[in-house]
Amino acid sequence: MLISCSGSKNPTSGMLPAIERYTGGVYKSIKKARREGYWPAETDILIISAKYGLISGDTPIEMYDQKMTRDRAVELQKEVSSSLDVLLQERNYNQIFLNLGSIYLQSITLSSEIDRARQSGRLQEVAGEIGMRLRQTKYWLEEQHKEDRKISIG
Repeated sequence: MLISCSGSKNPTSGMLPAIERYTGGVYKSIKKARREGYWPAETDILIISAKYGLISGDTPIEMYDQKMTRDRAVELQKEVSSSLDVLLQERNYNQIFLNLGSIYLQSITLSSEIDRARQSGRLQEVAGEIGMRLRQTKYWLEEQHKEDRKISIG
């Protein structure tokens, strides 16, 4: 799962895992899925942060206030795309779920692995305004959990 950082954050001082620092809608959905037991097994969370670039959900980060702008996304393109390519090659995911707004998408335009995943049908991208993307994310989480249950049941 590849998602963007969130403007709303947990204001606790010190370092927190990114998944705990960010508190926007997608993060609330992820936390709810984990709490209620329908988080899909073996799903990694990758985050594109305006401040940190590409990080995992477990990466400790401090409180910050930096908005992703088109200029910042372009500035991050090489670093984020390269890091993402290495990671996707290493992990060889059979499915990639992408929930990024148009500005955040700019930061991955140089990723050849995202292009490959798109062409092979392994990439599922949500589209539309933030509310629509949030609904699609919730639906994806529920569907992945159903698939996990089918596999584990037999």
